[in-house]
Amino acid sequence: MAGIQTFNTELEIEKTQSEYKRVRIISVLLAAGLILGTLNTYFNLFGFLSFFKFKNSAYATIIWLFLFLCYETIFLLFLKKLVIEKKVLDEKLRLIHSLMEILFPGIIMFIMTYIEQRAVYLDSPFFMIYFILIAISALQLSFRISFSTGILAALQYILLTVYCFNTIIPQNNISMNLPAMSYYARGIILLFTGYASGMVAREINQRVMNSFRQMREQQNIMNLFGQQVSKEIVEELISRKDKPGIQRINASIMFLDIRNFSSYAETRDPAEIIEFQNNIFNPIIEIINNHNGLINQFLGDGFMASFGIPIAAADHEQQAFEAGIKIIRKIKELGEKNIIPATAVGLGLHSGEVITGNIGNEIRKQYSITGTTVITAARLEQMNKEAGTQFLISREFFNKININGLKYSSLGEKIFKGFEKPVEVICIEV
Repeated sequence: MAGIQTFNTELEIEKTQSEYKRVRIISVLLAAGLILGTLNTYFNLFGFLSFFKFKNSAYATIIWLFLFLCYETIFLLFLKKLVIEKKVLDEKLRLIHSLMEILFPGIIMFIMTYIEQRAVYLDSPFFMIYFILIAISALQLSFRISFSTGILAALQYILLTVYCFNTIIPQNNISMNLPAMSYYARGIILLFTGYASGMVAREINQRVMNSFRQMREQQNIMNLFGQQVSKEIVEELISRKDKPGIQRINASIMFLDIRNFSSYAETRDPAEIIEFQNNIFNPIIEIINNHNGLINQFLGDGFMASFGIPIAAADHEQQAFEAGIKIIRKIKELGEKNIIPATAVGLGLHSGEVITGNIGNEIRKQYSITGTTVITAARLEQMNKEAGTQFLISREFFNKININGLKYSSLGEKIFKGFEKPVEVICIEV
C-alpha cells in the first residue's frame, strides 16, 4: 500500500511538471502571436488589417493577446515554484486553470463580433486556438480536464453561433456562405475533440499505471525470491511474467540436516556459531543456485530446497541429485581443510507433485511448498539418523536419474509415519 501511495505522489508531481511544460508551450505561442500581431498592426504585413473593419479592433486583439500572455506567465511562475519544490498542483486547480484558458478565445471572438457587428469571426483564426488548447490538454493525463475543456469550447462556439445568426446577421443584413448548421457542427466537433483528447489522456495514464503495476510485480518477485535463488532464475521469472500463485507442480524436494549441531552450539559462543553456519551454508547455497534450485526455508541446522520450482525443468531430479552429491563432497572438503570442524549431514531427496503458493497477508507472506512429496523427502532425511547414512533417496526418485556409476544399496521398503504405502529407500554412497 505504501508503494502505491508513493507512486501516486510521484505521478502527481510528474503531472505538475507536465502542466508546467504545457503552460510554457502556450506562453511561447502567445508571445509569438503578440509579436506578429503587433508587427502586422503597425506595418500591415500580409494585409492583416483588412481582416478588421475598424483599426481599433486590431488594437483590441493585441491587448487580448497581452492579457492572455500575462495570465499564463503568472501561472507559469507559480508552477515553476511548485516544480522546484517538488510539490503537487491539485487537479481541481488544473481544471479551473484549463477552463480559464479556454474562455479567452470565446471572449475575444464575442468582443470582436460585438464591436464590428460581423459574423466573420466564426471563421477567424481565433477559432483554431480551441483545438490547440484541447489537444495539449492531454498532457495533463486527465480525462475530466480534457473533456471539460471540449465541453466549454463547444458551448462558447455554439452560443456565439446563436448570437450571430439570431442577432448580428438579421440586424446587419449579412449573408453567410455556409448555413447555420455548419457552424453548429463545428461546436459538436469541438466537443468530440475534447472527448478524444480525454480518451488519449486516460489511455496514457492507464499505461503509466500498468507499467507501475508490472514494476511492482517484478519487485514482488525479486523480494520473494531474490535472496533465495540465483539471479538467472529471477530474471527468467520476470521475463516470463510467472506469478507465484497457487498451483500444482512436479518438482524435486531436498532436506538437509547438520548432524549434532545442537551439541556443537552448546559449547560455542554466538560468533563461532554464526561463523560455522556461514562457512557451511555459503558454498551450499552456491551449489543449489548453480543447479537451478531454490532454498525455501532455513531450519536452523538445515534447510529445505526445491528444484523445478518456480520454473519448471524437465531434468529437476538430475539437478537435485547432482547438487546433493556436490554438497556432501563440499562439506567433507571443508572439514579436511579445517574451515569447519569435521561435520556429517543427513540429506533426503524425493520428487513428485507438490502444491505451491503464497501463505500470509499483505504484511508478511511466504512462498510455501506442501504435499506428500515434501513430507516424504523430510522422512528420508530423518531416516539417515537411524540408518547411519548421509544420503537417502526414494526408489521412485532413483528410477528417474543417472547416478553416474556411484555405489548404492537398497534399505528395503519402509512405512513412514502418516503414510500407508511403503517407500523403498535407496542409500547413495558418496
